[in-house]
Amino acid sequence: MSKKSYLSGRDKELQELAEQYEAHKAENRPIYLDADDLADLADWYAIRHKNEMATEVVEYGLSIHPENTALLVEQAYLYLDTQERDKAKQIIEQISENSSEVKVLKANLLVGEGRYDDAEELLDSIEDKEDLANIVDVAYLYIDTGAPERALPWLARGLERNGEEESFLAVTGDCYYAQGKYEEASMFYNKLIDKNPYSASYWFGLARCYFDQQMFDKTIEACDYAIVADDEFADAYIMRGHSYFQIGNEESALENYKQAEKLDAITPSFMHTFIGLNKVSKGEWEDALPHLEEAIADQDIDNSFTLPALYANAALCLHKIGKKRKAHQYCKKARDLDPDEVDSYLIEGRIYMEENDYEKGVKKWAKALEIAPEADTWHEIGMCSMEIGQLSYAKLAFEHVKEMEPDFGGINEKLTSLYMLLRDKENFTKYNQLCEHPFKLEELEKIQQLLVDEDQQDLAKAMKNIFESLK
Repeated sequence: MSKKSYLSGRDKELQELAEQYEAHKAENRPIYLDADDLADLADWYAIRHKNEMATEVVEYGLSIHPENTALLVEQAYLYLDTQERDKAKQIIEQISENSSEVKVLKANLLVGEGRYDDAEELLDSIEDKEDLANIVDVAYLYIDTGAPERALPWLARGLERNGEEESFLAVTGDCYYAQGKYEEASMFYNKLIDKNPYSASYWFGLARCYFDQQMFDKTIEACDYAIVADDEFADAYIMRGHSYFQIGNEESALENYKQAEKLDAITPSFMHTFIGLNKVSKGEWEDALPHLEEAIADQDIDNSFTLPALYANAALCLHKIGKKRKAHQYCKKARDLDPDEVDSYLIEGRIYMEENDYEKGVKKWAKALEIAPEADTWHEIGMCSMEIGQLSYAKLAFEHVKEMEPDFGGINEKLTSLYMLLRDKENFTKYNQLCEHPFKLEELEKIQQLLVDEDQQDLAKAMKNIFESLK
């Protein structure tokens, strides 16, 4: 059950309990803890992606508190978190009580089956609907199941009496965040930080709001504070890694992902995928391939939505190092796994174009456009065409982007650079005037010198230098 912010008020206490529990476990000594404390401790571990420890704590708790409702409820939620609904139902059948928390658990199952009316009827039977714990539990039920708007009537019930309670502020902030109302959510997280500035969860809540508003520097700062508060708060490392990646600092992103991996929050497969795709973006084909192959080997073919993209990018690496037959085999695997994966057709089209089989290349790109007839697809075709020196295709693609989305990020700069290479003064002037930072004479002379100094046939390298000069 997601109570990331709700439990934050007990962070220090639960961390101390965790240290006691682990110390006794290491010395093989029994420890007696209250059932409710053990249930919260299990949730504390689950929040930190330590599901094995969470399960162990629940099982230990049940060994000293047999049939305890709080522990059974927590065990059922752990099964729900891992999509083991049948096991969760079996646990629920063992619970004899029909308390509020049990009704919320049962309603969670009903909502998961799309039976909202039945769930609401069950929740309506809760006697004390203004009790803060009941309000929080029901609100998180709806937040966790993707229906945060249904939590609002319950939150309204508690506003007057509990409006300044940490748990109420936390669930309200999480509810606004789940609805995409980031400014409102930020207001609540800031209130919580004022109350408890050493809460990793509250700082992380604020970081999520900044990230979704693409305020990456502020996201990194909020994650810094979260990590100062709890240096094992894995989600903060992941979020900070994502933010560094968004601002182009792949090295710092990788450092944060590695830290999250140490905390078991990121799988080795994710790490290989990130490193492999990052090296592909830099054209480091031989270094990228082993990472992509490792990621492919770790994937579950039936469940991995990233597998087609992994095969497609590995195919590009194989093509670049001269293993053409295997490259096309990988392209076929990517298509077979997901016939509607756009990147597979874009990459295979590029491979055919580089093999001078333009007819097949164009057909693959046409298929990509059939699946996703969007400016993003045309943009990828344009960028690929620039990299392989096919300026006529790049011109066609970028002009389509401009027509479909006139304000597409960087399109005026790319068209300006393209027409400069094509020595088309009229169109160069047209698009240069539309750039946020138009080229000046001294900059043109610098770029002209770049083109003179570089191998004239290596337009990909020349364009890379041009794009760098635009930053």
